[in-house]
Amino acid sequence: MTSGYWENRRKVEEEEKEEERKKKYKTIVIDPAWTVKNNLKNLKYYRTGKKMPYDMMTDEEIENFPIDNFADKQCDLFLWTITSKIPLCFQLLRKWGFKYMDFFAWDKEIGVPVNGIYRRVEWIIYAYRGKMGINKKGKFIPSMFREKRGKHSRKPDIFYSIIKNNTQSPRIDIFSRRNIDGFDSWGDEAPDKTEPSEVQKR
Repeated sequence: MTSGYWENRRKVEEEEKEEERKKKYKTIVIDPAWTVKNNLKNLKYYRTGKKMPYDMMTDEEIENFPIDNFADKQCDLFLWTITSKIPLCFQLLRKWGFKYMDFFAWDKEIGVPVNGIYRRVEWIIYAYRGKMGINKKGKFIPSMFREKRGKHSRKPDIFYSIIKNNTQSPRIDIFSRRNIDGFDSWGDEAPDKTEPSEVQKR
């Protein structure tokens, strides 16, 4: 192939990347890599001394995440959080320009004991800017859903299915580690677009 072919291909790829940077989303799922600082020494990664399977972020790094690079003027936000970070999340929403609306809970069926409490739930905070874009007729988003916990930090398939069926596109999964049908992926560990998307079935 001629050098002109590769030059044109490079230009097309650069233009596509520029368009992606400009793209704004009506629905955002974000799963920050929270830094955990509490007495979880009896859990897997703390007990064994293994390094977490991803780089963690400080509270300040998460708070300063450039959400406006992704969020449209009207946008629904689904923020994954752990129990100890819930107070910080409300501060986060204010800085990001979102209004808190509700909580969702994922029952992981398997939990861990923490300070005398058996925790088997992970939380999603729902917030929005502009007008709420979620479906308000027909099937609604349940406040709790159940799916057995799988690989560390992997979020449940049922969650993506519910969100896809009840929100507006375009959608993005920030800090994603897999391609999900109906969502763009972004993050250091986001898979290549050429990898097949996982089709979620409800």
